[in-house]
Amino acid sequence: NCCTIDWFVEWPREALMSVAATFFEHIDLGADEMKGKISDMCVEIHTSVSTMADIFYAELRRRYYTTPTSYLELINLYLSMLNDKRKQLIVAKDRVKNGLTKLLETNDLVAEMEIELTALEPELKKKSANTEALMEKLAVDQESADQVKAVVAEDEAMARVKAEETESIAKDAQRDLDEALPALEAAQKALDSLDKNDISEIRVFTKPPELVQTVMESICILLGSKPDWDSSKKLLGDGNFLKRLKDYDKDKIPEAMLRKLKKYIENPKFTPENVEKTSKACKSMCMWVRAMDLYARVFKTVEPKRQRLEGARAELQSVMTMLKEKQAKLAEVEAKIADLQQQYDNSLSEKETLSKNIAQTAARLKRASKLTTALGSEQQRWSETVEMFEKSICNVVGDVFVAAACVAYYGAFTSVYRQELVKQWIKHCQELDIPVTEGLTLTNVLADPFEIRQWNADGLPRDQVSTENAILVTRGRRWPLMIDPQDQANRWIRNREAKNGLKIIKLTEGNFLRTLENCIRIGMPVLLEEVEEMLDPSLEPILLKQTFLQGGRLLIRLGDSDIDYDKNFKFYMTTKLSNPHYLPEVCIKVTIINFTVTKGGLEDQLLSDVVRLERPDLEEQRNQLIVRINADKNQLKAIEDRILKLLFSSQGNILDDEELINTLNESKVTSSVIQTRLKETELTEEKISLAREKYRPVATRGSVMYFVVASLAEVDPMYQFSMKYFKNLFNNCIETSEKVDDLEKRLVILINETTRVVYSNVARGLFEVHKLVFSFMLCGEIMKQRDEINDQEWNFFLRGAASVDKVRPEKPVLGWLQQATWDICCDLSDTLPTYKGFDKSITATPVCFNVGNIELRLNPTECDDFGPAPPPYDPAAEPQVDEVKGHWEERLTYFQKLIALKCFREEKVIFAVTDFVAANLGKQFVENPPIDLGTLYEDMTPSTPLVFILSTGSDPMAAFQRFAKERGYLDKIQAISLGQGQGPVAEKLIYAAMKSGEWVFLQNCHLAKSWMLAMENLIKTFGEPDTEIHEDFRLFLSSMPSKFFPVTVLQNSVKVTNEPPKGLRANIRRALNEVSTTFFEDHILGTDWRKMIFGVCFFHAIIQERKKFGPLGWN
Repeated sequence: NCCTIDWFVEWPREALMSVAATFFEHIDLGADEMKGKISDMCVEIHTSVSTMADIFYAELRRRYYTTPTSYLELINLYLSMLNDKRKQLIVAKDRVKNGLTKLLETNDLVAEMEIELTALEPELKKKSANTEALMEKLAVDQESADQVKAVVAEDEAMARVKAEETESIAKDAQRDLDEALPALEAAQKALDSLDKNDISEIRVFTKPPELVQTVMESICILLGSKPDWDSSKKLLGDGNFLKRLKDYDKDKIPEAMLRKLKKYIENPKFTPENVEKTSKACKSMCMWVRAMDLYARVFKTVEPKRQRLEGARAELQSVMTMLKEKQAKLAEVEAKIADLQQQYDNSLSEKETLSKNIAQTAARLKRASKLTTALGSEQQRWSETVEMFEKSICNVVGDVFVAAACVAYYGAFTSVYRQELVKQWIKHCQELDIPVTEGLTLTNVLADPFEIRQWNADGLPRDQVSTENAILVTRGRRWPLMIDPQDQANRWIRNREAKNGLKIIKLTEGNFLRTLENCIRIGMPVLLEEVEEMLDPSLEPILLKQTFLQGGRLLIRLGDSDIDYDKNFKFYMTTKLSNPHYLPEVCIKVTIINFTVTKGGLEDQLLSDVVRLERPDLEEQRNQLIVRINADKNQLKAIEDRILKLLFSSQGNILDDEELINTLNESKVTSSVIQTRLKETELTEEKISLAREKYRPVATRGSVMYFVVASLAEVDPMYQFSMKYFKNLFNNCIETSEKVDDLEKRLVILINETTRVVYSNVARGLFEVHKLVFSFMLCGEIMKQRDEINDQEWNFFLRGAASVDKVRPEKPVLGWLQQATWDICCDLSDTLPTYKGFDKSITATPVCFNVGNIELRLNPTECDDFGPAPPPYDPAAEPQVDEVKGHWEERLTYFQKLIALKCFREEKVIFAVTDFVAANLGKQFVENPPIDLGTLYEDMTPSTPLVFILSTGSDPMAAFQRFAKERGYLDKIQAISLGQGQGPVAEKLIYAAMKSGEWVFLQNCHLAKSWMLAMENLIKTFGEPDTEIHEDFRLFLSSMPSKFFPVTVLQNSVKVTNEPPKGLRANIRRALNEVSTTFFEDHILGTDWRKMIFGVCFFHAIIQERKKFGPLGWN
């Protein structure tokens, strides 16, 4: 055909090296040669993970893949983390260093200020004395000045009085003058309006009118002429007539003249109004005459007043001259005092400045004392912290590199493999001289104690692996896919993100993409539960974060539409599969994190449960203490951050900032109170922990049992038990077990009872062929936990010697010794320390010991080649190198003898293991637990179904109907055998029965593979809070073992196998269990009846057992 096959193989080392070198070309990693070393380290990490993945698969059958994309992710993750970590460390170091510098500066300032304070005090005394002297002189001069001031004040008072008198006289005279002045001014204006024509008009009169003549006569009198018309005409003819009138000396009119004028003035016709009728010009002259008369009369009164005014003014002038002299003298005195005052003020100011300096220095010393008292205890710690930060900054290149490798690669591995990888990486870093912190862990580099405490408060188990997993979830660049068979990660994510509005979706939901779209748009977290081995292709843009910018908006293409991408969006995925096989195309898109519970983590959880049930007061108190301790530690951290921030942002001399010092002091006082409280709380917690530790053996036993129970899923896919189911079983057993006051006895009861209950509940769901396997695994793990068996012995028992091609010593020439026996003896001697020298013993002394009821003899009782009998066995004595030990019966433990039995008599192992379990755990652990539907029904609830696991030819229907009849439910059973098209019918039956309270029996679920997912989703709804379900409703299922039967249904259901019992004892017990007590005991034939029934059961059991031998059974 036209295809060309192109093989893509792993990148060679050269390619990996070249890619890394290109990425690091322009990155600051310190020295240039460091780039080459880091590139080399990248290649080493990538190849070491690939190698470890192969080992991981070989040992645990768990798959993990590395690809070039993983390699590029490592480099990108390293570059981003290195930049962030470097900044974080530098900022943190600068803050602490600044705080330390301020503290050291304060210590230096204190010494300087003490010297300054000593020097300032004498200067202040001297300045105080000078100021006092100035003050005294100022007081004397001030007194003199005050006397002068008093005299001047008296003179000023006199002058004021004199000035007031003068003013009064002037005002009085002016008032009188003011009466005449308007008339005078009016006359003056009237005269101004006259001209020569007006005068000529009057002159022409030969015989003037009476009033004209009267006016002219009165003018003649005032001008000193004869009062007749001729004289008048002469005056009128004078060119200066008007000027004479205007310039008339009105102040010197004689009294006689005024008397002559009186008759004219008193003439009632002599008014300007009357005169105007005759002559306008004469009216003005009439007004002038009257004004002169009025003014002359007023002037007579005003003149004495004016003379008095002049005298007063002269006297005032004299007083003022004298006053000015005295004021000048006073000004001179005051200037002198002002100068003194200035000197005094300056001196006082200097004194105050000195006092202020002393006060400020004293206050600074006081604040310095406060500061050093508050932060003195921090000095040592901060110095160490700065050193630690500097060391971390030096090692940041290597530390962050190993941390980035952990985040990029080791999430899928279990604890042991993770530790091995980190150990290899650190060792290689040291070989390449890459700076790396000794004893480095992921937690030290990337986690913050505050954050870890918050995670624990949100339900994250406190063990190291869980903390590492949380770091991988929060620090990885890719979205996390958590392998979470026990729902631990699920519970933690739900609690952690609940406040952010977490949305939970499943790929089986029809609208999961719509929910995702909304959450991406508004930046809400999403948890995708129950992911299978394949991911939905529609998730790819989200997993690869294929965002792009368009018109300033960050978008992502989901389906056929572009939606806004909020950077607060978070995406989590969990799977319930305990060992999923994710192909490389999934591995490169997500960070796979193995959240499977660890023994230590589960032990702590079970310990909490045990103490909560046994000592609720203790557990409640401990929980409160943990919350309080976390709160206190967080507050201490916040206070320290606040102190460092205040110190970092302070300006100028820190000792002048009283508010800052007080705040620091208050913070430190609060911190001291919290530290004291924290110590007390931690002591109390220690006491509580000691009290809790007494219950640890019960929790340890629970943890051991759970891991045995969980591992059964590898034996058969139907053996699924959830953590929730196991914990309920464990806790119910604690609550219902016998109560005694003696703690030691109570612990023994709890350990024995929990072991028995777990065994009987789990064993009833196992096939006969696997029950002994379970018992032996349980026994082995319990003994390993008690250090009665070590891993080396356990692995040897399971797998035998390490290598087939091993070179062994040559077999001695002894007829009874087989080559295979000799090889095994050599392997035992080389591999297990207890069997050291076993190969020598086999040829030198009889070797025989009992494994339970089986005698194991490996050589003849007597032989000519045997040497002398070995010395008696002394456990304390150190055996010699070439010494023949012997006494293997005493030397070996039961399990070590079992190892020998498996090596030499493998066909006896089943019987020996049965005896071994019976001897170490008890006989009930090798017997089938009694199973009847009544007991199983008690364990069921409306939301917990019962699953019959079928074997070929078995059918539980008859027994089920008989049980239903006993309970009076035979008419309320809805049974259906599943097959093609029966799923929807079964669904309707279940919904109807949930309302009516009937029983539903779905037979042969293995025949309805396509409907299993729908059934799983339906059964899940039983446990949801909003599901209405009748309290009498029960669901029964039956299925042959199948891989597609829903794991969640198996994990949370009561399981029972349905197959014929194995062995006479089991057969008889099964037959007798079918017989009711009343039927067996209360019969009229009494003992004969019971013998007969037992005989029939015994005969039935023999027939059943003989059947399996075919024709040989009936020979």
